[in-house]
Amino acid sequence: MPIRHGSAPKRSEPRKGCAIPNLAAYPVAPSETAPKQRRAAIDDPAGLVIERRPLAGCAAIEAEWRDLGARAIEPTPFCEPDFALSAAQHLVDFRDVSVLLLWDGPAASRRLLGFVPARLRRRLLGQDELIGWNNPRLGLATPLIDIDQAERVVAALLHAPGRWGLANTQNLQLNRLDLDGPLLHSLLQVAEHTGHAATLEPAPAPLATADQPDLAALRHGLSRHGKLSFAESGSRQELRDMVELHLALEASGSLARAGGAALQDIRESAFLRAMTRNLARSHRCRVGLLCLDEKPIAGAILIGRSPRLWLYSGSQDERFASFAPLAQLIAWLGRRGRQREILADLPGLHAVTLPQRLGDIRLTVTAKTVRRATPLIRRRAAAA
Repeated sequence: MPIRHGSAPKRSEPRKGCAIPNLAAYPVAPSETAPKQRRAAIDDPAGLVIERRPLAGCAAIEAEWRDLGARAIEPTPFCEPDFALSAAQHLVDFRDVSVLLLWDGPAASRRLLGFVPARLRRRLLGQDELIGWNNPRLGLATPLIDIDQAERVVAALLHAPGRWGLANTQNLQLNRLDLDGPLLHSLLQVAEHTGHAATLEPAPAPLATADQPDLAALRHGLSRHGKLSFAESGSRQELRDMVELHLALEASGSLARAGGAALQDIRESAFLRAMTRNLARSHRCRVGLLCLDEKPIAGAILIGRSPRLWLYSGSQDERFASFAPLAQLIAWLGRRGRQREILADLPGLHAVTLPQRLGDIRLTVTAKTVRRATPLIRRRAAAA
């Protein structure tokens, strides 16, 4: 039973060898409803620059990107170079992903404060909308935002006037956010002080599951069919070998018969190999196998760093499905490290994994703010 889841202002001289990015440097519109003591923190970004760039083009700023990931208010491997660049290189549905980069400081010493994969949704009536990243491969779609500048970056996103297509955008929608994460708290707080109405759309609660299986009894029953052994990748060579065994196991089941196994898709298998190899360099990927007489009957690919890991891919030999070999493997992997939590929203695995609390948030400018902001926008346009 496999389981898988107008134009910008001209710049002086672009750097050689790089595509010319589309830049717009505009301060955040001041909020007339925010308390005065909060305006310096939220409404004065001091020349924050917003740049739009294709995801694949972000390889040129990989060092700044990684540095931001290390100080993000909510780190996530799915929005960092090892995962995202591999996806942009190999997967078709990541080719057209664009990213909003929020920079601070002069060009010679600028600092990356925000990395927000997003697209613009045009509307004939009403305000345009920025839609955050959303893809079924993402366990979490939280953008990377500097922990010390979170309110400032969020305020800039909520008032992202630019000349490259965001002139009327004052709505922001972010998908697959952690409902218990600090970024969501910051978003709601900033929205309250900038006159935005926030609508939270949490994901449906997980369905109630039956009584948890007695894994010890099932493991005893499975041991009657041969010698059981558990293994977790240690070195990068072990990880590469175990990824191949996992892929082969997945390709032997019903997913392969339906044409959906990774090995049946050149791009998908190339992405999986590159992504796991890249994440393994920073110890953020591991693979587990459960073998019966040295033959794999369950495999799992985990992404992340303790204490939180995501089950990216899991598979098991359907001949032994009644003994829940994948659940047994996940339970063993969870006990391998101290305070290790394995997250997965997968039916039948809630006995051994923690379900993710994910939700979508929509921040919409209120009617009161629209009336006050429009003259300000007109004054800027006249002065430009």
